[in-house]
Amino acid sequence: MILLGCLFAILRLFALPISILIASRLGYIQIASNWDIAYLTFWLGLFNIIIRPLIQVFLLLFSLPFIISLGLSKTVFDLIARYVVLFFANSIVLYLSCKVLGITLVNWSLATLTISVSAYLISLNASASFVAMGPKGPSNTASKKSDGSDVIDI
Repeated sequence: MILLGCLFAILRLFALPISILIASRLGYIQIASNWDIAYLTFWLGLFNIIIRPLIQVFLLLFSLPFIISLGLSKTVFDLIARYVVLFFANSIVLYLSCKVLGITLVNWSLATLTISVSAYLISLNASASFVAMGPKGPSNTASKKSDGSDVIDI
């Protein structure tokens, strides 16, 4: 049980390199060696910490007048603010990381989509599997107090 938990933690740790490998195998990025995947993972992580928040703020502020002038609803505005801005911020970070390393980015939009979605799904799957094998199992995550109010056991 502990070994399985360690395997899921390692899978979550390697979600980004695995997703870069998937994008490489699909032909969206031209990776020469496995070390390029390691270096690209490092630079993506560094740029995600430092540069991506600045890019997101800039893109959101830049697109805000256009979104307001279109008179979109709050739901559409939230969709654009969350996902479209995040997609373009991830694209810029991927482009900068590839430029630093000299890696050819064949199709930036499909590479960004592949890396983002596959890393999310790998992390989500590993996290869900890790939670499901806890000591109480998935069915006992929430219980009732004696007074009837909901309580979440951690």
